[in-house]
Amino acid sequence: MPLSLASTIDIHMYKRKRVAAAYRGQGRTHRATQRLVHQRLHDHETAPGLGNLDAKGEVDNDGVDIAWYEVGNPNADVTVVFIHGYCLSSEGWCDQVEHLRGRSDVRSLLVDVRGHGLSSRVPASNCTIDAAADDVLAVILERLPKDNGRIVVVGHSLGGMIALNLIRRAPQDIFERISGALLISTSMRRFSDKGVTRLLQSRVAKAFYSAIGRVPDKFNRLRFGIAQVVAPTLAALVAGFPQMERLQFHTAMLLDTPLASFVGYFDDLTEHAEFDAEGRLKTLHGQVIIGSMDIVTPMSQAELICEKWGQGELKVIDGSGHMVILEEPEQISQAIDEVISAA
Repeated sequence: MPLSLASTIDIHMYKRKRVAAAYRGQGRTHRATQRLVHQRLHDHETAPGLGNLDAKGEVDNDGVDIAWYEVGNPNADVTVVFIHGYCLSSEGWCDQVEHLRGRSDVRSLLVDVRGHGLSSRVPASNCTIDAAADDVLAVILERLPKDNGRIVVVGHSLGGMIALNLIRRAPQDIFERISGALLISTSMRRFSDKGVTRLLQSRVAKAFYSAIGRVPDKFNRLRFGIAQVVAPTLAALVAGFPQMERLQFHTAMLLDTPLASFVGYFDDLTEHAEFDAEGRLKTLHGQVIIGSMDIVTPMSQAELICEKWGQGELKVIDGSGHMVILEEPEQISQAIDEVISAA
């Protein structure tokens, strides 16, 4: 459905406020704070971020070390498998994991897919949705033996498409244990078909991505300096209008992402589709969540998933952008509770 003139004006004003806030936060003091937030990103002590982990480790998936984290009862009836988004990491699910911590019937299992978080860095050519789904499957096979209950899959953005890929390609015995899914700010069609990603497919943008893909690691210091200025603006554009602490947290994850991952996953997202997941998806219960101000995966993307899914309930979070998991964490946690109950 086309946006009304009033809605279009509201969105443009909204974007301008977000960018203005990002620029206000780019002084020397704020950049020093941003660097500190980045340095503490994976210490598993500093909030926001994952803390008080019950277990953590790595799984070797065909020579790539995949980091995983657990919180909760190892013998829980249900394990929620969290899959993070593009240029993020498991740290982004901190609010939802904390929400589930007190439930004895639920365990949280989080995966840093290749090229993100504490998992191995890989060449851009290895940063694909298929490979990332294999990473998640490798962790599931390692951490969730066959007699260890049901699985609920939760994916945000890139993680949502990885979740669809996992559902489509998982071995039958694993798929039969998947009882529900929560797909957040994601797509079943190519990301470049709708939203701001389509604009990034220009010749200039493609040349830029090609160029940064060839930058050697020795120039990462220069990259970090530039990114400290650019990343807050990007975070403000795709996130809604979170408090500065959340903006810096999101920016830290962007700064933490290697150039190869940035380029490789972007290339794959613009061409990859998961319509073939429809058959298995129809057998599951779950929800699709979208922010009303999402410019990366707009409403039509979520509506298409629900149309193909049949049993997926659409929920729109008013005033939220693409980073809804940080902007409205309570509503995401509530949705996870509902999917667990339905499953």
